[in-house]
Order: sequence, then structure tokens, then C-alpha cells
Amino acid sequence: MKVVGIDLAGKFENPTGFCSLINSKAETKLLYKDEEIINEIEKIKPDCIAIDAPFWLPRFGAWRPCDEKLLRRGFRPLSPLLPTMRILALRASKLVKILRERNYKVIEVFSRASEEILGLSKEPRKNKDEYDALLCALTAKAYLEGNYEDLDGIIIPK
Repeated sequence: MKVVGIDLAGKFENPTGFCSLINSKAETKLLYKDEEIINEIEKIKPDCIAIDAPFWLPRFGAWRPCDEKLLRRGFRPLSPLLPTMRILALRASKLVKILRERNYKVIEVFSRASEEILGLSKEPRKNKDEYDALLCALTAKAYLEGNYEDLDGIIIPK
């Protein structure tokens, strides 16, 4: 099984955490431009890509239905309408479109929820972005194994 987890940054200048998880062997790195991300994905050809970023903006109000479900469960997502989150959502939607056009399975995840559900600890870690990318990859693995829940578009492990 090959999966990729991405902790996407809103701006190209900021580091994006990238994790490949192939047969239970994880490798993490930091990338910046969408072209770098796409090139790494093309090398790996994963079965699933999990991205920690909103894929779309709410149509009404400050929250999407999936965000509201996370809130009801005690998780604390940020509203996609916050200025920095809006930038992130726009970048994510473009990247997801490209990846889906290339026939990759791409899922939206929320790394903080995955961390809590999987019982993992924030410390020690090499780098926050790489750690969050690992959480995304573990969520993609759970998804492929059928051990997940779909909260109206956000995938969390069971």
C-alpha cells in the first residue's frame, strides 16, 4: 500500500509537510511549490493522497457542514473564511483538481482529529509540518483499509 500525506501551506514561500508511507515505511520532507508536490506524487504513484487543508469554501455562513461535525465532536478547525484559511483553500482546490484529473484518489483530512483518534503525541517530533503530514498519511492508510469515518467530506480514522 502506498499513500501520501500532505500538510499544505497556504503560500508557496512556507513549507508544506510531505509524507510518503509505503508498506509501513514513512519518509517525510518539506516541499514548497505545487510542482514539487506533484513531481513527488508522480514518482510514488500512491493509492491515496490525504491533504490537511479545506478543499472548498462554505457557501453560507462561516462553516462547512464537515467543519460543523468536527466542532460538535470537540475538535477545533479554523473557519475556511479566515483570510489565511481562504488562501489555503484556494491553493488546495487547485492542487486537488490537478491530482484528480490525473486519476489520483484525494481526500480531505484534519490532522488534529487524526492525532487524537489515533492516540498519538505531538512530542517528540522532527518538524510540525512533517509530523502533520505523517498524520495525514496514517489517515489515508486507515481510509484504504476501510477503518474511517466520512464527516461530509472530511475523513477521520475510526
